[in-house]
Amino acid sequence: MRIDKKMVRKVLVIGLSCLGDMLLTTAALWNLRLYLREDTHFTLWVPPRAIPAVEGDPLWDVVEPYDRGGEYSGFMGRIRAIQKIRKGRYDLILDLRATLLPLFSGARYAPLWGLKEVFLPKSIHEVERNLYVIGKLGVPLVQRNLRFFISDEVQNYISENYPQLRNRERETPFIVFNPGGNSGYPSKCWPGKFFAELGNILVKRYNALIGVIGYSSTEEKAAKEILDKLPEKNRLDLAGQQIGLHRLSAILGSADLFVTNDTGTIHLASAVGVPTVGLYGPSRPERYGPWGNRHRIVIPELPCAPCRGKVCISGIEDCMSHISVNKVFSSCEELLQDFSQT
Repeated sequence: MRIDKKMVRKVLVIGLSCLGDMLLTTAALWNLRLYLREDTHFTLWVPPRAIPAVEGDPLWDVVEPYDRGGEYSGFMGRIRAIQKIRKGRYDLILDLRATLLPLFSGARYAPLWGLKEVFLPKSIHEVERNLYVIGKLGVPLVQRNLRFFISDEVQNYISENYPQLRNRERETPFIVFNPGGNSGYPSKCWPGKFFAELGNILVKRYNALIGVIGYSSTEEKAAKEILDKLPEKNRLDLAGQQIGLHRLSAILGSADLFVTNDTGTIHLASAVGVPTVGLYGPSRPERYGPWGNRHRIVIPELPCAPCRGKVCISGIEDCMSHISVNKVFSSCEELLQDFSQT
């Protein structure tokens, strides 16, 4: 199916549930927005957890919560969703979850999102898969970057509240650590003591300013344990819920390096363009790794890594602890070539 933009005045896109997954669709959606007429009305329905990936962005006319665990749960919830879609009289509907819902929408164009990419190799990156599908609809691919909108208000807040970033000497790097991870996958986390060791090496070699992030109470505690092991003048506490995704994005945009476990934040880093060292064990970096920015992937020094499952079948516990600090530091050095060592 190829869409004719002259026939498209109203668009509905139903988004994905996870923040990281939603961010990985933004390159494809950005191309679609650039292709359509300027007066085309663009609506996004996004599950609550993923709304921060797109809210506030002037590219989208409306962003609405689509809670499949609440108002739209179960069979009757799907019926309510279909009724609302049909009432909206959309010309184009895309369901990024690859369900059959578009077939009942009454839209002029109702392609099934996942159908065209089903035969692609599993190793192809998720962003590439999304771009492939949007391209098959006749949308020219004029850019391949992820997108995350940062308002002037957020930029001004960071400038006013974090003078360390505004006034620091540019010959020394600002590096952000993310020692936390998806609460459902604690096995994806590199040990906090290794982050602290890495931080002290970077301080010694580059006199780096190290910021440590962490949103949940557990992550905030882990961040503070790392910060306590760093010199006071070289540490910056960025943990806690007061940061929020948009403020974090502005902070990452001013960083020289980001070292992180495999979480949705790694895709935020790709969107704002910060060089990134991604730490991967029980996950798939070839499909869900950084995209578009300068980056390095580090995996455990094990024959089974990186693996594909939630449960280890090799009998090796805590595989992330097999990633050595020296190996991660070497990757950091490759991305910090513009800074001289002290």
